[in-house]
Amino acid sequence: SIIDKLKLYKDKIIEYIKFNLIGTANFVVAQIFYLTLYLVFKINYLVAYTTTSIISITASYYLNSKFTFKDQKYSLKKYLLSFLVYVFEYALNLGIILALVNLLDLDEAIAPIIAPIFSTIPVFFLMRLVIKHSEEKK
Repeated sequence: SIIDKLKLYKDKIIEYIKFNLIGTANFVVAQIFYLTLYLVFKINYLVAYTTTSIISITASYYLNSKFTFKDQKYSLKKYLLSFLVYVFEYALNLGIILALVNLLDLDEAIAPIIAPIFSTIPVFFLMRLVIKHSEEKK
């Protein structure tokens, strides 16, 4: 019925909002960590970005499983699949960062802040597929 379709749509919108809230909080913490590594400890911006990404991916899997998609059944399989989703995001963001820095001459401290704007929507759908699909197959 129409009411059921609206409810399903509403649930997906709420999931997307939660995903973005968690993602924003995770992003802010990750950027502080990135900027600390890059600006304070003078670590190469790509090494700092990679280190920050690995920590952020792990936090994202846990937080999105628990709060966004309401899946308390953590598993190595879902974690590894989530990691692959974020490897995709990492590669996409890294390409964007390199383009912003090398082609548009954007500051190396700013480029990683802009890159995720382009990857949020595909990553949401991939994470939803990984976490929800694994749940539905049981």
